[in-house]
Amino acid sequence: MPTVTATTALAQAYGVAKSTILGILRTNSVVVRRQPLTPEQVSEAARLYESGLSLSEAAERLSVNQETMRLAIIAAGTNLRPPTGR
Repeated sequence: MPTVTATTALAQAYGVAKSTILGILRTNSVVVRRQPLTPEQVSEAARLYESGLSLSEAAERLSVNQETMRLAIIAAGTNLRPPTGR
């Protein structure tokens, strides 16, 4: 079972995305530690992205930011698709 971080717990408690909590923290100059993904999460990230989800969609599913998702996918050896520009 994955560990629930404080930001994830706050996001769940307030019914918002984790990125919203992180944005509020950064706006208020709070230093946020990066939480590395587990090998299982990296595999899941690659699987979600390869299934057709966008970086943003896959990141939301794993409750991580888009940059963490991008780095995980690259680490898994998955090629990134060109951005859609949505």
